[in-house]
Amino acid sequence: MGFGTVQQDTIRWRYALLILAVVLAAVGTVVHEGWDLDRNGALCLWEALMVLVRLMAFPVHALLRLTPGPLLEAVGLPDAPWPSSALLAVGASLPLWGLLVIGGLMAEAWLELGAESGRAGPGAAQRGAKAR
Repeated sequence: MGFGTVQQDTIRWRYALLILAVVLAAVGTVVHEGWDLDRNGALCLWEALMVLVRLMAFPVHALLRLTPGPLLEAVGLPDAPWPSSALLAVGASLPLWGLLVIGGLMAEAWLELGAESGRAGPGAAQRGAKAR
């Protein structure tokens, strides 16, 4: 096993742990707020669907929680932990989930390319062109 392989595996594990941490934060938020939204003691289909919506809308929830109240008021948004419309929350969150996943994959590929070029040494591209 070469140095480049260990470094690539490390990059993959870091990215996998980052994604796992974000998913666990989303699940933790839903669990913290509770499954039974109307507090009647029974979990109905609507509440189960709202759990799914809250998981999908987690990026917007995180942005709303981390943005200061005066800034939210300046752009006309209420200082609330969740958007008032579930459809709007999910619609805004799905691209954010995509950015997280695709951006992470691109960063992983970029770091792996850097690791491979560092392992090959300077001038490796020129040596490969001369060999052809």
